[in-house]
Amino acid sequence: MKIIGFNSNNQRNAGHYQFQTDFNSMIVKYTPKALDIVDAYAVYYPLYLNEGEAFVAITKSAVSELIRDADHDRDVTFRGFVDEVRSKQNHFSAEVREAAKRVLVILDGYGNLAPKPDDEESGSVSSLIADLRTKVPADLVLLTVLDWVAELEKRNNIFIKLQADRNSEEANRTELRMKEVRLEVDAAYRTIVARINALIIVNGDAPYVEFVKELNARIGRAQDAASRKGGSDKDPDTDTPKA
Repeated sequence: MKIIGFNSNNQRNAGHYQFQTDFNSMIVKYTPKALDIVDAYAVYYPLYLNEGEAFVAITKSAVSELIRDADHDRDVTFRGFVDEVRSKQNHFSAEVREAAKRVLVILDGYGNLAPKPDDEESGSVSSLIADLRTKVPADLVLLTVLDWVAELEKRNNIFIKLQADRNSEEANRTELRMKEVRLEVDAAYRTIVARINALIIVNGDAPYVEFVKELNARIGRAQDAASRKGGSDKDPDTDTPKA
């Protein structure tokens, strides 16, 4: 009897951390002393904790998806607002048509804000709204687009808040990166496995049989999962910038 080999390279980050969590729980259950791996476990355990810290940092990147959604909502609102004003150039009322032209002078001065980098777009939208409210407030009323301006401001502020939250998060997040930590954990894991397999040869199966059976069953499940999903997770720490 021995602990079977296992290549963890194809595990996704969540799967890798879960496997190591289960492995650690087994060691705690059977105790490092009974398994005669006290020194090896003392090396492994801090590395396992580091992986947990790195994994938590990765999962926090879910806020990035919220930011992308907020940016999309802001862009859609901006384009809808511009389209609404442009359509008023065809209004039957000459007064409304003239108001649309005046507002478009300001809009055209800012250009298409949607493709701009995030921070630049945020500042430009805020500046545009201030200009519209200061320079053409009566025209906004006449064109019945005050609700568009208010909605654009709301969605811009939502985006700014989400980005500020993420920046604060990133300032405090760990410097550990999952790829590096996984390599360290895997090395410590292999050391423990090699030691137990060697002890089985020296001492026989009896002291380790239940631990080995449980671990081998867990390895089998991990291998099945890795073969179904394939590939490792991409590091989501870096967002794809706007074009």
